[in-house]
Amino acid sequence: MAKRIIDNKQVDLTESEYAMYQKICRSYDGPHAKGEDYFKDLIETDGNGIIIFVKPPTKMYSSLEIYLFLISVMINQHLRLNREQVQIFIKEAKNQLNDLYVEGRELIKQIRDINKE
Repeated sequence: MAKRIIDNKQVDLTESEYAMYQKICRSYDGPHAKGEDYFKDLIETDGNGIIIFVKPPTKMYSSLEIYLFLISVMINQHLRLNREQVQIFIKEAKNQLNDLYVEGRELIKQIRDINKE
């Protein structure tokens, strides 16, 4: 994923999301406005390029297509973040279970050694 610029804001997009953004922009190009203009003042992002808010268009005309695209990107970004966090938790849980397994085997061995005596 790469940080791209939408409305002078960094936005973390996959290649397919960026390709869709460009396609949407080109479909709205006209003699009086560029497609990128229809994305103005619709999003707020954090410092990592994650969309944290999609605003209804109040200052300028936009389209449902653009609004839904931005909502979709925001949802996908948050799902990707959550997936990463879940993978970290799973890895940590596996490590803890492995440690417990090793400790359990050692305890069983100690118990068997005591019973042999």
